Amino acid sequence: MTPYQAAIHFIETRSSVARGYISDPSSGSGPEMGLRRMRALLDQLGSPDRRLRIIHIAGSKGKGSTAAFAAAIGQAAGYRVGLSTSPHLHSYRERIAIHGSPVTHAQFARFAAAVHDETDQLERSRPELGQVTAFEILTAMALLAFEQESCDLAVVEVGLGGTFDATNVVDPVVSVITRLDLEHTQVLGDSIESIAANKAGIIKRHTPVVTAAQEAAALAVIRATAEQRHAPLQIAVVDFAWEGSWRDFAWRGASLELTQLHAGLAGAHQMENASLAIAAWGVLRKAGFDLEESAIRMGVEATHLPGRFERVEREGHTWVLDGAHTPVAAAALADELLAEFGQPVTGIVALLRDKQADQFVQALAPAISELIVTTTANPRSIPADELAHIASTVLSQTIPSPGIDTAFQRIRAASPGPEVVVITGSLSLVAEARTRLGLANPDDDSPNPGICG
Repeated sequence: MTPYQAAIHFIETRSSVARGYISDPSSGSGPEMGLRRMRALLDQLGSPDRRLRIIHIAGSKGKGSTAAFAAAIGQAAGYRVGLSTSPHLHSYRERIAIHGSPVTHAQFARFAAAVHDETDQLERSRPELGQVTAFEILTAMALLAFEQESCDLAVVEVGLGGTFDATNVVDPVVSVITRLDLEHTQVLGDSIESIAANKAGIIKRHTPVVTAAQEAAALAVIRATAEQRHAPLQIAVVDFAWEGSWRDFAWRGASLELTQLHAGLAGAHQMENASLAIAAWGVLRKAGFDLEESAIRMGVEATHLPGRFERVEREGHTWVLDGAHTPVAAAALADELLAEFGQPVTGIVALLRDKQADQFVQALAPAISELIVTTTANPRSIPADELAHIASTVLSQTIPSPGIDTAFQRIRAASPGPEVVVITGSLSLVAEARTRLGLANPDDDSPNPGICG
């Protein structure tokens, strides 16, 4: 077994459907145990997070894109930026990127080995804290990597929720909350207020926070939390705004105006994500970071994420791969599909158990002529027949397929001529599709990308 294979084995042995982001909320110790354990692990590693300047990003939709925009702006400004995201598409290494590239196999193995040693020591010396989870390990590895690789800034995406997420031990320069939606309701609660309360848990005392425009109930929770913690709050549309299209838009804040911005990520909703990143950088400028307007333009335009309205031509068809997985994301995707192609297209969809399947399909439906529903290798994936039953109440043209291969076979058999096909609903599905379309050569280190992310 190579050092890299040993690192993957170390992570996967501590990964399961139930244990990934936070400690089990139903356990006797309560979910706050995960934060105590995470803090203890980082302290044994020398507290690398305390020597980092951090943007901390939570939200239901757009947090990965916002993180990517924020990192790209920093890189365009000449800073060495670390980016920690989840889940990954093809390799765990994607979760720890430095200056735009995932860490190498050797780096990943080295950071995993360091965390492995301290994990073993922590579990022996403080068994009352419980076993360290896969996501906690990956979070510790990322923070250690950013500190050891001399990053000027770390952009850290929350895994799940906010309050009890393993990343919530960091002390950021600025916190960001992207658009909220009902998600992970079994863990975060089944109301927008409970979702907002959990996301607002990342707000730290006296630390500036930037939020997207939210439903009134959600915004009330965020505003109240910020006031309670004396955290200066900037609200999209109120304190900064944008206009135009993602191909050419303007941004205006209290002390900065920008025109002719071009988003590297497609879709009207990406203007909001880019705007949140720009607002966060406004806070960083006040904190001492140098930033020219040209760097903002360059960073916003250079931002790229596989699986975010990724359009490719293969086998005579146009394929659009998008990791939308909430109703809000599905609605945004539907709008962009209709704007781009002018008519409904064929869809291939898989969804995980903790998603709002009926609402997702309802939101996506206006842009879909025929829907092929399938399942993925992820153990949380809804079986195709079950998902077909849900989807057929919204779209009569719904066909179950046992897997991505049979879904592709149907497309090829039914459509000898050019066709537009959107693949969405689950990052696991997008990852499988990217591999089959020849867009990726995964490390074969992570068969279930969503299992701990």
